[in-house]
Amino acid sequence: MKYFPLKTALACLLLAPLLYLAALNGCQKYTNDRYLKKIQNIFIGETKTLLEGRQTIEKQVAQNIYVFLESDWMVQHLGIDLKIAVTTQKGKFIYPTFINADAFLNNFEGNEDFEQIAKQNFDILNQGLLVDIQVDLSHGSNVANMILFACFSLALIVFMIFYKMGSIKAASDNKNRTELINGLQKEEQNLKQILAKLEDERQGLFENIKALNSKYQEEKNKLKHNEEELFDEIVSLEEQLEASLEYKRKKEEEIELLKSQIDKYERRKNSKNKRNEFDFIIKRFNVLYKNIVMNRKAVSGLLNLNEEQQIKAEEIVFMLDQNPDQVIIKRKVFSGKKHKTTCFEVLFSYNGRLYFKNNENGKIEVVVIGTKNTQIKDMEYLHGL
Repeated sequence: MKYFPLKTALACLLLAPLLYLAALNGCQKYTNDRYLKKIQNIFIGETKTLLEGRQTIEKQVAQNIYVFLESDWMVQHLGIDLKIAVTTQKGKFIYPTFINADAFLNNFEGNEDFEQIAKQNFDILNQGLLVDIQVDLSHGSNVANMILFACFSLALIVFMIFYKMGSIKAASDNKNRTELINGLQKEEQNLKQILAKLEDERQGLFENIKALNSKYQEEKNKLKHNEEELFDEIVSLEEQLEASLEYKRKKEEEIELLKSQIDKYERRKNSKNKRNEFDFIIKRFNVLYKNIVMNRKAVSGLLNLNEEQQIKAEEIVFMLDQNPDQVIIKRKVFSGKKHKTTCFEVLFSYNGRLYFKNNENGKIEVVVIGTKNTQIKDMEYLHGL
């Protein structure tokens, strides 16, 4: 019962009657529309006969409908009950007029006034005819029974499909369960064999443990005899270690002292080299650029630049010496404590800055050379001149 499609069965039982009612209503609407179109196409028939007065319109309509009903397959074999009514616009019944078409044919007499009949037929046709069709597909009719049978057959087919699927799945699960049980039984046998082997190994290990324990006791007794000798040896080694550490500490102090002496020597050497380079730059600029006066702050800034920036800065100095009018000045900077001295800012090598002014001797004094990173300190220096 695990895979029995109970929900599907309930759904089929509920949906089959609903589907039957919906299909019956749809079929009735469809047959109404179908027979209405068919009756509208054939109920009048040949109008020439009517207009000549050779036959009344009631008789011709009855004949046409009778012939249609006799030849329609659904009416004859399925027993569809058609209620047909043909009326004029004023409500006069054209069909049905007599009890049946056979009685109408038997009681008809041919001695009539054709002209009067033609006039009546024309008046009725001129008024227009209305056709009303009602197909009776009530419960218990052949068509209703066929629809009911089809709906429940469809529901049964759907149920059987789901039932078959459930049966297949149940058979598959039973097969898998059987295979699983067989596999577990085989695994149980294997585990029992392994357990027996482990039991044998356990017994062997127990014997080994007993042998090792006895050996351990022997070794323990030997160690007790050697314990004092080992203790004396440890004390001796600790004394040697402390002596070694003390020697190492003294050597490290000597190394640190030598490092500090080397650092002092290097600083004195670098300071002397830098001072020599500083004096050389001042002398070189005084010899090469007669119209330029290099401030010591400017020379210090020049030495702090990299090689490429130093070349670009000296190029600016060269232009100031030879053609100061070609130097592109970025802006004026008012320096001095009272901001009365005018200095000029020149850019070089993207972020390099050179500041110069005209001194009282008519020469150009390069006041500061720096970069964008030192601009704040350079401006403070200019304002403090």
